[in-house]
Amino acid sequence: MNMAQILMFADVPSAYEELACAARALGGEPVALYAGPRAGAEEITGYGAKVLYFGEIPAGAMAEDVVPAYETAIKREQPALVLSRAGKRDALVAGRLAVRLGVPVVNDVSGVTMAGDGAEVSHMVYGGAAIRTERVGAGAILLLAAGSFPAEEVTAVGDIVDEGIAVEPGAVKLVSTEERQEETVDLGAAKCVICVGRGIGSAENVQKALEIAHKLGGEVACTRPIAEGEGWLARSRYLGVSGATVKPQIYIGVGVSGQVQHTVGMNEAAYVVAINKDKNAPLMKHCDMGIVMDADTALDVLGRL
Repeated sequence: MNMAQILMFADVPSAYEELACAARALGGEPVALYAGPRAGAEEITGYGAKVLYFGEIPAGAMAEDVVPAYETAIKREQPALVLSRAGKRDALVAGRLAVRLGVPVVNDVSGVTMAGDGAEVSHMVYGGAAIRTERVGAGAILLLAAGSFPAEEVTAVGDIVDEGIAVEPGAVKLVSTEERQEETVDLGAAKCVICVGRGIGSAENVQKALEIAHKLGGEVACTRPIAEGEGWLARSRYLGVSGATVKPQIYIGVGVSGQVQHTVGMNEAAYVVAINKDKNAPLMKHCDMGIVMDADTALDVLGRL
């Protein structure tokens, strides 16, 4: 019996790794929709996915100009589901595809279970204050929250199928691009996250946290005031309602109060350690281990690990 196809799309080849893992975990055959350099298509096959390749993206094309080509393939393949990431560019493509295909799109998906000819999907609602589970039909587009499906070792290599459908620039043309000067980091891939809040106290302590995280093979995240108020870390490291969402094996909050606007970005961590000099900080009620300690002492202790 042939497995049902689960189609995938993303704005960068590396993102297909988790999407392919998700497709296999759901019992489907991962099939990638991809337009870009052929080297990117070859990278995606290394994640064990078949690639429907639409060639290079022409000069002047916008991210959403892939939609007509992807729509044609989705209508032909009739997949069980379509997966992508909960990111800005992918959400832009997903919304346009959903309208053209007449299917629902669900954002910030943290859990999926195949059910009949559709799926039961869990995702954040009310700014992350609650999780809703609902039923979607075949072909629905699901935007997965980072870390929803763990990576796995893959030995099989997929094939590249040249679609012969070109991506054409739309009415709005891309004139130029400028590389952002701000640091970017993929927090969703981190297994260990050290998050610093206002209680961290100083830029020097933030640097200590970065050194500790590097030694532990993890990443440093922060609350909104650290990124947008103090400017001690890039906004790409901010966790919360309007920031990133992580699902690490361990989250260590240092000087983090733990308001709901922040916890929606880390509440699916496997193990949570809260370190704060205030024993009544909200995060202390939502952790596996709470330690009453100031940031200076905590960083000294963590630095000895």
